[in-house]
Amino acid sequence: MEEYEDIITKDCEECEKISSSTLSDECINCIGAKKFKILRLKNDLFTKEYDRKRRLLAVLPFFMDVRFDHRPEKLKPKETYFLTTGARVEICESKDDVGFTYFMKIPEINVTFQELMDIKKEFEKFKETNITENEYIKKWFLGYGILEHLLRDPKVLEININPPGNKTPMRIVHADYDECVTNIYPSEDFLNYLATRLKINTGRPLNKAQPQLDGEISVGKGTKARVAAIADPFSVFGTGYSIRKHRERPWTLPLFMKNKMTNSLFAGLMSLCIAHGRTFLSAGPRGSGKTSLLGSLLLEILPKYRILTIEDTQELPINAYKKLGYDLLPLKVRSALLKEGMELPFDTGLRTSLRLGDSCLIIGEIRSKEAKVLYEAMRVGAMSNVVAGTVHSDSPYGVYDRVVNDLDVPKGSFKVTDLIIIVNQIKSTTGLTRKRRIIQVTEVLKDWQDEPKFQDLMIYDPKRDELRPTKELLNGKSILLKQIMERTRGYKGYKDIIRDIQLRGWAKEAHVKLAQDDEQLEAPYIAKANILFAKLFEHIKPLESKKKEREFVLAFQKHLKAMFDADTKLRKQQKKAEQQLKKQQEAEEKEIKKRIEQKPLSDYTGISASKSASSARLPDSTGILAQISALQTSSSLTDRMMDRLEYLTEYFKGVWSRFKTKDE
Repeated sequence: MEEYEDIITKDCEECEKISSSTLSDECINCIGAKKFKILRLKNDLFTKEYDRKRRLLAVLPFFMDVRFDHRPEKLKPKETYFLTTGARVEICESKDDVGFTYFMKIPEINVTFQELMDIKKEFEKFKETNITENEYIKKWFLGYGILEHLLRDPKVLEININPPGNKTPMRIVHADYDECVTNIYPSEDFLNYLATRLKINTGRPLNKAQPQLDGEISVGKGTKARVAAIADPFSVFGTGYSIRKHRERPWTLPLFMKNKMTNSLFAGLMSLCIAHGRTFLSAGPRGSGKTSLLGSLLLEILPKYRILTIEDTQELPINAYKKLGYDLLPLKVRSALLKEGMELPFDTGLRTSLRLGDSCLIIGEIRSKEAKVLYEAMRVGAMSNVVAGTVHSDSPYGVYDRVVNDLDVPKGSFKVTDLIIIVNQIKSTTGLTRKRRIIQVTEVLKDWQDEPKFQDLMIYDPKRDELRPTKELLNGKSILLKQIMERTRGYKGYKDIIRDIQLRGWAKEAHVKLAQDDEQLEAPYIAKANILFAKLFEHIKPLESKKKEREFVLAFQKHLKAMFDADTKLRKQQKKAEQQLKKQQEAEEKEIKKRIEQKPLSDYTGISASKSASSARLPDSTGILAQISALQTSSSLTDRMMDRLEYLTEYFKGVWSRFKTKDE
């Protein structure tokens, strides 16, 4: 059996044969008649790729550092959609393997030869000045190249890039099709470039002495992702990456309810616990959704309270919370994986945060000695509001084992944890599909010495695919709820606190049912609805009687529906206004173009129409352009008028260059 080299790359800078569309025998001889799967012929403008049958697969512009496999014709797309970047995505089901393939075709591949020549000239200028307006150069030399497309796909949740370059396709986790192989093969140049960008952005090392790096990248407006990089000698074949995209907006409990990750009773229980300043941990394995859940529960804190967040790599959408009016102070500390660095160590940062006044404290992930500081602070009462965080574990006892045995938190200190929420991925019988679910809500009991005691309040039922309350929760045996009841005015008994939970859950369910589209399940509407609930609850006091409860329910529904109706009406008006403005702009552009085409050239140049074109001399255009430039500096001009002047400027430049060339 003949052996084929996977990829052969040949520099053909000085060879004219590369201009040919066919692969000649001379080219084969030039590479030593080697057998290949992919042959890549390069010059300074483009790279041509051929398969083993000498068929031309692709012509890639010089600025691209990835290559693409083509979709076999026999493989039909299951779904096709377009991204805002202009890229086309096709999801195909594999015939010979389980799972799906993610085929992407980007607009850069379709550039013409003349456009490529122009980009090359612009690139030469860019190398000298480091300044450019060319979008391709910005994307591939100042941005993140192919990641600018992948991260703009709202369905892409995670990107995994394995070495070696050019041989291993990228893999993604898709919101609808789970894990997919892509047709994108990164080059070694891409792997090295991304490593350099990460080191510059974070100020952290990535080398043989420190072959691991956590960082963050940002593309476009607000699209952020967490990047974990590994390098030689830890990674045998070279540098690899795992990129997890953050949602630009916070997840919300109603969104999770619609996705069946949780239900209204859980939402009500957590709303009550947060309102009364309880401590809780969101636990689960990697990719289970524990940080997303923590972000949704952060919205249940009313904006009147100050919130401190501590993370080594920012995963919570801080800017989105601040836009909603939350008094939030984000703190960034050194990664637990680094021994040294410019940032504060996690435990020092935590101690500092405890001196910043009475605040709710949200910790991105508990994974090192900072856990001891946190629990000591909670035990002596340094935190009087909500304290919450995430930890890697898949059971309540696993959380205890991780915190006490691995992170050296004293057993007695662990008792200050009120609730543990376990999040995990539920698989189908074949294991091919997975759904994120909250599978357990457990309270930590206080009457134990050596071994911890837990009490489940809610347990996931796989038959019903639902989180169900336990008898202990419903029948008055929850120690946590009894503690809340004892320290709160307004509860006559345990039934009242259960009714409070049910009303809070009902409010979330009403939000899901009354929302007129998914946009109204997003954070801005949840924040407003939570404030509405708190004010009406305080004013009407629905737990005092059935009559007041009915009054509260009707009032909440009325105000919530009015809010949704007003929002829908406003968005429709805005959309209509945008469409009208677009039509008006298009009509104005058309009219300007028509007038310019109809107006005689003499009106712009001063050349008499009676003079022949051969004898006419076009006067210097600098006077006209100077007058336009003067107008552009006027502060009284609108943006629309400025656009027209720019159009006229380009027009005059074009007219001048054509006549000047003809005259010469």
